[in-house]
Amino acid sequence: MLQPMINSESENSLLVLKSGVSISYKKSGSGPPLIFFHGLIGNEDTFGLCHDAFASHFTVYRPAWPGYGNSSPLPDFSIEDLVEIGKNFIQSLGHPSVTLVGNCLGGNVAMELARRYPDMVRRLILIELYAYFPWYFLLLLVSGLNRILYRMVFQTRVCFYLLNSFMPLQQRNGNNGWMYTWEGFNRTPVESALGFLKAIRRFYKKMHPIYVGSYRSSLPVIYVEGGRSFGPVKEFIRLARLCFLYLTVVGVPESLHNPVVEQPNLFCQRILEALNHPESLK
Repeated sequence: MLQPMINSESENSLLVLKSGVSISYKKSGSGPPLIFFHGLIGNEDTFGLCHDAFASHFTVYRPAWPGYGNSSPLPDFSIEDLVEIGKNFIQSLGHPSVTLVGNCLGGNVAMELARRYPDMVRRLILIELYAYFPWYFLLLLVSGLNRILYRMVFQTRVCFYLLNSFMPLQQRNGNNGWMYTWEGFNRTPVESALGFLKAIRRFYKKMHPIYVGSYRSSLPVIYVEGGRSFGPVKEFIRLARLCFLYLTVVGVPESLHNPVVEQPNLFCQRILEALNHPESLK
């Protein structure tokens, strides 16, 4: 099944940051700035099925992390590196503060950016985040084995469909049959995906005790839950309720793990209503 056409008002733009990293992004709409951070197998188009609805009220920016989409690679990066890249990206665009949306592992980066630089974030929208590094990803960190295992499990149809039979990796209803997970794993460079997993593992070991023990924020936060998800994602809601004093939970049970792609119309409707912009969907 081919990926559906994703309308975009502009082609990819490239922003070279002070660090020398080139970040590819797409921009649409007008209004207050909204930045979307994608996850493990995303790119500039992960938010593409939703950008039209949000572009009625926001200037929407969709950057790709280093090594993803058309962005330049960054060897052995950390989550802290991605936070600084996100901060510099926002500052380079000339925005003192933004609405920040983070999906999956990109949401963990968004949450840490908000913790480090709270004045830069007006509102945080988090979608299906991980509360801890899942044990079943540990083999993907073993040097030498990880590349072979990644290609075998995620880039061969037999293993992928076996995995998909008991893990909510994909929902084809609501997005014109786009097999986004299969396409994403095959599109994403293996080194980029493994680098993201290695970075998030190091980050969790260091930062999870701080989140649980001391991080409390009065930032307005919307957390988006899918209908059926991984254990580490289900656990995140407990962490969110602990850390965020003004938390709104929005459910999209019609999706599984990634409502942005699986049920984009419902995602737009419910989040824009939570943001007091329901008229955009009439």
